[in-house]
Amino acid sequence: MKKRIAVVVLLVAVLATSLFAFAGCQKVDYVIGVMENSEHFSSDMVQKGFRETLSKLMSDAGKTYKYIYRKSGGDKEEDIAQSEKSNLDYMKKKGASVLLTLSQSSADAVLNDAGNTPMVFAQAAIADRNLQKDDLRVQIEKQVELMRMLAPDAAKLGILYCKPANAENKTKADVNMEIQVELAKEYLIQLVGEQNVVVVGYDKQEDKTHDGHIREALNNMKADGVGCVFVPVDNTLASVQIGPKIHERGNTNIYTSNNGIEAREVASMPMVCGDINFNEYCGVATYAVDYYAMGAQAAQEVFDMLTGKNESKYVEIKTDFTKGRYAINEKVAKDIGFTIPQTVMDKVAA
Repeated sequence: MKKRIAVVVLLVAVLATSLFAFAGCQKVDYVIGVMENSEHFSSDMVQKGFRETLSKLMSDAGKTYKYIYRKSGGDKEEDIAQSEKSNLDYMKKKGASVLLTLSQSSADAVLNDAGNTPMVFAQAAIADRNLQKDDLRVQIEKQVELMRMLAPDAAKLGILYCKPANAENKTKADVNMEIQVELAKEYLIQLVGEQNVVVVGYDKQEDKTHDGHIREALNNMKADGVGCVFVPVDNTLASVQIGPKIHERGNTNIYTSNNGIEAREVASMPMVCGDINFNEYCGVATYAVDYYAMGAQAAQEVFDMLTGKNESKYVEIKTDFTKGRYAINEKVAKDIGFTIPQTVMDKVAA
């Protein structure tokens, strides 16, 4: 009897393995390749909009597809370029029908050596490009306006950011973060006067954890009478809040511990973050680019390429920072005991 049971179990196992192998070998109509240099909450949101929109488009058209995702590595440009080339070779080996690139280095690799593989380039992360002040003026101005709406009676308004690690050799992320700080300060001075703008830039090289820097800065700012704080798109601060696996850390913010349960000893005050997705972790309200919508647009472009509606081999979706949307975070507001003003709610509803 035991032998018979063992044989049945073995046959079931073999059958299951065979079915799995068969499913894995099933052909699909399209193979979609996605390449980027590093994970980022904005590019994650682009991918979310892309996947969800493309899934519906493919379903409606009765088409099948699968994704291949590759992330490049390396700190030096030549190492990143080599990694991107390796990823591209992998994509070609797997028969990618089209490529979605989310960083400049990925796009460069494809443009240099992709043959006839079509590509859509949706450059999401602010950190991955060379921006000018005029690119961000409208967005920053609206973010500062929200600060005053959130704290209409506050005598002082503040800015919190992490200083560049190497002042002599700044990255694109460093430069773009500083542009945001400069613009925010410029608009805040117009609102409350230079003496009432409190700017705190902490040095992550100091012997203190990022969490410690943030706690100390916010507590000091609150004690100094600051009513609302602006936090730019800052990769260092973002990593403190959401960690490397952001989809598994959605309940983490400045005011809670890493497991989202124990409260940190942090002064509670409303924040406006430079990015909608960052705002979901520690801000109360913001106005910024909708990266999900960018992903949805990329999906439509990819679908049109694959189905012959668009015969182009290359489409670039440029981020227009003048076309953002308002967003609020009621969870964080509740966490800090803050009531979002109706004037801000109306902005979101409009």
